[in-house]
Amino acid sequence: MNKTFIIIGFVFVSACEAQPKKSNITEASVECNFSFENLDQCVYKSQLYEVTVNVASENIADDEKLITSLSVKTNNLHQVLTISHDTTILDGDLGYISFSDINFDGVPDLAITTSFGAPNLYLDYWVFNVQQEKYVSVGNYPQLIINEQKKTLKTTVKNNAENYRTKEWHWRQDKLEKIN
Repeated sequence: MNKTFIIIGFVFVSACEAQPKKSNITEASVECNFSFENLDQCVYKSQLYEVTVNVASENIADDEKLITSLSVKTNNLHQVLTISHDTTILDGDLGYISFSDINFDGVPDLAITTSFGAPNLYLDYWVFNVQQEKYVSVGNYPQLIINEQKKTLKTTVKNNAENYRTKEWHWRQDKLEKIN
C-alpha cells in the first residue's frame, strides 16, 4: 500500500514538472500574454536579439485603460511605438504581444493586440529594420497567419455568421502587398 502511494506521488510530481512553465521571458515561444490587471514587461531573447517591451497605459475608468504606446528596448537601443488610436482594454480582456518574424528575414518583428472581445482579432504590426536599428510600422491588420514555405501571410475575417473573407499577403521591397 505504501509503495502504491509513493509511485502515485512520484508520477504526479513528474507530470507537474513536465508541464510548460509560464513566463514573460520567451525563447521557444514568441508571445507574452497581457491583461487589464497584468501589463507586465515582456521579454524576448534569442542568440542575436534581446527585446524588452513595456506597455504604457492611462486609466480611463475603474474597469478600462487606454493603451497609449510601447516602450521597446532592442539590444539596448530604446524606441517608443505609438499604438492605434483608441485602443482600450477592459477588465477581463486578454491580449498578447508577439515576436513572430512576419517578413521572413530571421529577425523578431513585433505585434500587439488592439481589439478585444470582438469576433475578429486585430493587431498593430512593426518589422525590425536592421539598417536603421528600429521597428518600422506596418499597420493594423487582422491576425496574420504565417506560411513559412510560401513566404506569405494570410488573414481571415468573419463578415457575419456564415461568411468569411480571406486575404493573402506577401512582401515586395519592404512593403506588405495583397495577393488576392
